[in-house]
Amino acid sequence: MSDTATTTPMQRVTLRLGQIRVNERNVRQELNLDERFLKSVAANGVKVPVVVLPLGEDTYELKMGHRRYFAAQATKDTEEEQDAVEVPAYVLDPSLREAGEDFVDQLIENDDDYRRGLTDLEQADALFGAVGEGMKQARVAELTGRTRTQVSHAVKTAKTVGERTRSVLAEAGTYDLDLEALGVLGEFDDDGDAVDRLLEAYAKGRFEFQVQWEHDDRTERQARATVRPQLQAAGVRLAEDSDTLPPTAEPLAELDGPDGGPMTAEAHTGCPGHVATWAENPGEPGEVDYFCTDPEQFGHRPPQEDAPEADREGEVQRAEAAGEAKASEPSREYVKAGNKAYRAAEKARQAWLKDLIGRKSAPKPLAAFITEQLLTCPKPVAQWSGDVGRHNLIKELTGYSTLAERARTATPAKLTLLNFSVLAATFEKRMNEARTWRTDRAARSAVYELGEIRADARTWLTFLAEIGYPLSSVEQAIVDDEAFQEHEPDAADQDAEDTPDGASAEDS
Repeated sequence: MSDTATTTPMQRVTLRLGQIRVNERNVRQELNLDERFLKSVAANGVKVPVVVLPLGEDTYELKMGHRRYFAAQATKDTEEEQDAVEVPAYVLDPSLREAGEDFVDQLIENDDDYRRGLTDLEQADALFGAVGEGMKQARVAELTGRTRTQVSHAVKTAKTVGERTRSVLAEAGTYDLDLEALGVLGEFDDDGDAVDRLLEAYAKGRFEFQVQWEHDDRTERQARATVRPQLQAAGVRLAEDSDTLPPTAEPLAELDGPDGGPMTAEAHTGCPGHVATWAENPGEPGEVDYFCTDPEQFGHRPPQEDAPEADREGEVQRAEAAGEAKASEPSREYVKAGNKAYRAAEKARQAWLKDLIGRKSAPKPLAAFITEQLLTCPKPVAQWSGDVGRHNLIKELTGYSTLAERARTATPAKLTLLNFSVLAATFEKRMNEARTWRTDRAARSAVYELGEIRADARTWLTFLAEIGYPLSSVEQAIVDDEAFQEHEPDAADQDAEDTPDGASAEDS
């Protein structure tokens, strides 16, 4: 049985839904009764009182709380059961109401400037607190309308985001991060510089790229920490910074070995000039390149004394030309940083493409882009041959092992996305050359069609940016057809600071 309202300005009572009449002048059009909200009301009932105005004869008009009213009603099937549902309510005194106050109340109650929901981190802390007090995650999920996976993820995030990161978030005034972004910050809670870089990237819309860069960087540093003692045990000197190698240094791959083939690290081990440095474009984390610090001095060049004078002059000219070309090359550390940024961007971009292709509907520009590419047939499209590499990339982007079978049952929108996945594979395969980001002459001479590849990359990245892909700095440089200027601190720099006694090639 319900309480009876008195003449106090705001009295709390319990009412049955059957006593409440919906306000026909309520301005809210969209109730947004999402599944999580309905589940929560079904499990907990209505916790926050609705606000009503008495109409007489033990009936009331609903002023605030229409979402709660209809959610409570949705927990029962029959009209009789719905009318019997009880909710807490505050009863207003009609004598204290002003004309038009109903609408002002609706505005204030629902305006974001007047009320703020909990941030994702605050929600995660609340869920973590409930579990910490002993409530089972399944029960928390039931009471809050979330899935057990969502509760588990939130609890893990709240646990991993430490005080250092929380203080950085507070200082930066950054409260809009979702659980996925917060979870990443939690991973790097022990690295304040990484958290700062991630937050800066988030503000610039380049978060996914920076996440990949940080993951790659941490993996590389861990791998290098393993490789260093292995090289030391093998008696191999390590040049942490490859730019400390003397100008005479040459990679072993460009020297002749004892058998006439390329020099191997094993064959060169006994040479006084044998040195390792971190690879310029590593296939695996912690990979090294081997150099000879002075091939001429250590006998890896054929003697020139017996050669005809003309040949000797030609050799000198070629050596001088090679020296000039080498002098114009960018530093190896700059190249390593650019390669690292390019590979991180590639991974982040393909993850974004995978998400795009997995959607149910395609962005409007997609169909026109597909048609244009098929009609003009640029080199990436012309090179499509269905080879294993491109097919594997399509499988990765779509999640389907056989596109033909999926196409038979796909909707028109999905067919557009599937067609787009083929073009995505052709352009991504075309851009697989790590030197695509480079503009220097040395890179262009090493890959004769690098200019064409870079132009195709510009077309592809420009289109992706148009449909919402956030370009990283290295990708933006390609689009602008400029040299890559911005690059994150290289792991080698950090490693060198951590290893003050690390050997330099100059020490030999």
